Amino acid sequence: MNDVPSGQRQALADTLRGLRGRVAEAVTDEFFRRHPDWLERYGERGRRHGVEDAGFHMDFLAGAVEAGSAEPFRDYARWAVRVLAGRGIAPAFVAENLRQVGDAVLPHLADPERAYVDGLVGAACAAAGEVPTPVDPQAGGDPLALSRSLFLQAILRGNRKAAVNVCTEAIRDGHSVMDVYGGVLQEALYEVGRRWETNRIAVATEHMATAVVQSVMAQLYPLIPPAPQKRGNAVITGIEGELHQVGANMVADVLEADGWSVRFLGTNMPHAGVLQAVEDHKADVVGVSATMLFSLPQVRRLVADVREQFAARPPRILVGGGAFRSVPSPAEAVGADGFGADLSSALALVGG
Repeated sequence: MNDVPSGQRQALADTLRGLRGRVAEAVTDEFFRRHPDWLERYGERGRRHGVEDAGFHMDFLAGAVEAGSAEPFRDYARWAVRVLAGRGIAPAFVAENLRQVGDAVLPHLADPERAYVDGLVGAACAAAGEVPTPVDPQAGGDPLALSRSLFLQAILRGNRKAAVNVCTEAIRDGHSVMDVYGGVLQEALYEVGRRWETNRIAVATEHMATAVVQSVMAQLYPLIPPAPQKRGNAVITGIEGELHQVGANMVADVLEADGWSVRFLGTNMPHAGVLQAVEDHKADVVGVSATMLFSLPQVRRLVADVREQFAARPPRILVGGGAFRSVPSPAEAVGADGFGADLSSALALVGG
């Protein structure tokens, strides 16, 4: 696959985002012309979903351009296949739609950019044709597997009391609160996400399960033993424009348990507010969470803002979250000092 110099990738990504609306509309209209039975089957509501899906294709294509790698777009294609398969849409239609998006944007690009984007789209189409490998979240003889299974059942039913009881029983069995955070809560949420992706649960169930996990965290937080020593000050925040905060909240709790004085700002936080918190708290560490690939420009801007404002006493800037899952050299991609893939690596990263 031909490459585009890193200095030009941001401009190319911005171009793709500028084309998002009209390409999504045009691609969807063309898709329904090719498949007139879809209009009969799904109606205008189906067309609206088609425009939304094509817009997401554009978002993630732009994100892959910024990342400088086909792997994020391949992962997105696999994800789209899993999600749409649960709605009765075959992988071939996903690949066709991705190919349409590529064909629609190519005339707007210069020669080197056309070859690069065409390579990304081709890689995604190939990934859409792969047979997905089932994931067994209980494989490996994990001692918390049974607790995780019971906890998953509880949160999918919205049973907060049962969910809390499962966790407290695991703690009574000798597991630490942090073990339960990582081995039960974190892993159960991963499974909830997989089930939503494959349409095995509704979005309302996914939201409910997430809300139950947040409630359980509030119950477990008082059980975290005091840290023997203070390590420093940290500010943990989500990125402006996103609404996911459970992962960042977990990181904040884990760091506090390890002796850090933490200010957790939640998510969708304006940059000015983050900068003020860093100054007020005299933060030694700033942790930034992002879950969606197309949020990386916001992360990059926030990192740059922190570095500029606190050049005289720069905090360490660490990043994490699903947005970085398939990005080569995640920290380098946004100018951060390090990347934590999960709770244990986040703790290790700050010197736990």
